[in-house]
Formats: sequence, structure tokens, C-alpha cells
Amino acid sequence: MTAAVWLLIGWILVGAALLVVHLVLLWLCVRAPNLSLAMKLLSLVPVATPVVGWVSGLRVQPILWVVLLGVYVALRLSFAG
Repeated sequence: MTAAVWLLIGWILVGAALLVVHLVLLWLCVRAPNLSLAMKLLSLVPVATPVVGWVSGLRVQPILWVVLLGVYVALRLSFAG
């Protein structure tokens, strides 16, 4: 397989992992008892979800979300360069 195929597989796997982590984080934010309704509604905005998760006391999921996003962006930029 060529490098482009491996890059495509990486995009798919990292993108799927990011989607799963995002949905889990969103679910945990919406179900968090210590968040106000406004914060829960704010968590519906994709870029605000890890911030709301961090405010609610979650640590692993927001960090994992940011790391996966960074890996995905790095993979996308490696194709452009």
C-alpha cells in the first residue's frame, strides 16, 4: 500500500476516535449534575464541549479530545505539505 492509503486509514481511524470521544464527552456534560442548563446547552457547540467538560470536572476526556484533534490536524497538514 502506498503512503496515501496509510494516510487515509489514519484519517479515518483518528476521525472515528475523535467522534466517539466527542459523543461520550457530550453525553457526560449533558448528564452532569453540577452544570447549569446554560452550560449544558453550551456543550452542544462542538468546540465548547471540551471546555464545558473541563469546567464540570472531567479531565481525561477533554484532554483526549484535544490530543485527537491535534493528531487529526497534523495528519491533514501532512498531506497538504
